[in-house]
Amino acid sequence: MRSLIAATLLSVSASAQALEGFSLLYGEGNHVGVYGVEARWGDWRQWQLSERWRLSAYGMASLAYWRAREESEHKELWDVGVAPVLRLERLRDGVAPYFEASLGAHLLSSRQINGNRAFSTSFQFGEYVGAGLLFGPRHNVGVALRLQHVSNGGIENPNPGLTFVSAAMQYRF
Repeated sequence: MRSLIAATLLSVSASAQALEGFSLLYGEGNHVGVYGVEARWGDWRQWQLSERWRLSAYGMASLAYWRAREESEHKELWDVGVAPVLRLERLRDGVAPYFEASLGAHLLSSRQINGNRAFSTSFQFGEYVGAGLLFGPRHNVGVALRLQHVSNGGIENPNPGLTFVSAAMQYRF
């Protein structure tokens, strides 16, 4: 798993000129704390829906550390993910609201967390829906709340998944 993390970080740094920003994330659910960092690439595409709303698509890579809240020999794991994200953003001065949705792929370093949450595969799908606010003169600082879920999508059983609520702080260069 260390080589996978190193390869992910290397590919992120190799694409640094396309890197547009990052997010710090904390989530909690199913007796697991999730601590993560996300790298955001520039918009792949934008659609102007009206004078006030824009839809955009961009890419994201993530690295998260999961820590069990229960006493168990399976106390932690690492999660590496990549995903496209769709964002609906209100165009306005001052504070600008937005809504996001994402569906991507994740690879877990271990197939068990806590005493009772055993995943049948290391490969998982991850999705989230969220809402946030952008601040600053260029709307380059943001905060968001998300509902996230990671599971193997029924590829194999058992498939308990992990559902958690998270908060993210974002910065765009």
